[in-house]
Amino acid sequence: MKAILKTENVNAYIDMHKKMKIPFTLTLSTYTARIKSNFCDIHFMKSEQPMRVFCAYNMIKADVVKHPIKKVNTGTLQYFSQAFKNEDFYSDVIFNIDIKSAYATILKNDGLITAKTFDFINRLPKQERLTAVGMLAGKKNIFEMDADGNCINDKTEISPTADYFFYCVKRTSQHINKIASHLGNAFLFSWVDGVYFLQDEKASNTAGRILTEYLQEENFKASYEKLTDFEVLVKKDYYNCTYKKNDKEKVLNIPRPEHEIVTKITNHLLTKNYN
Repeated sequence: MKAILKTENVNAYIDMHKKMKIPFTLTLSTYTARIKSNFCDIHFMKSEQPMRVFCAYNMIKADVVKHPIKKVNTGTLQYFSQAFKNEDFYSDVIFNIDIKSAYATILKNDGLITAKTFDFINRLPKQERLTAVGMLAGKKNIFEMDADGNCINDKTEISPTADYFFYCVKRTSQHINKIASHLGNAFLFSWVDGVYFLQDEKASNTAGRILTEYLQEENFKASYEKLTDFEVLVKKDYYNCTYKKNDKEKVLNIPRPEHEIVTKITNHLLTKNYN
């Protein structure tokens, strides 16, 4: 049986089991919940998550499990990098290049998913693509409840496909680092699959062109944008970066590597939206 994932719906079934003195198992993840007992087995699913996202995830999962990979050391994963000099900085203009569908493209380029699966993923909006791939690293919290509704045991299960997601993170950072090496002193910082850099707009062989050619050679598509009023302010634990994109102000806080906050943010990134 399936139902909409709402707190009141789940609580109603929990209360019913407590009143009937029936032990049950409660399984929770970001997008689903499940209550299983001798009385029922009901699955709750968030209504705002379109079914096409789960379809995409199932297609990805069916493909990747056919190709075993080595376990990824999550402690070495890189989600961001920066070349700031520990001082405030301002530039009228900087540039940004973003790899489109980075994780899905890596899975396709490295032979882990089929062209059919890749095409299906690419028809989804950006956030849905991220969610579908991120589900590979999902985890479940499982609670064993007694007849009075008290938790007598709990455990966390990490998806057996988690390493495929972390593989995407690892391979993306490898490409980002190559891009940074091409840029040299023009490199400012990177965030996940985006790179921010300086260049002379009048140069005949611009950094943007070089990077576009590199990404094309690696079978990636990318977007290239001009940003204005870029400012970096040095804070205790991070670099506060602000800039304007299409006349709208954007803010990014890039952790300073010498501070503990790096670990906290990295751990947050590992779990956010992917459970």
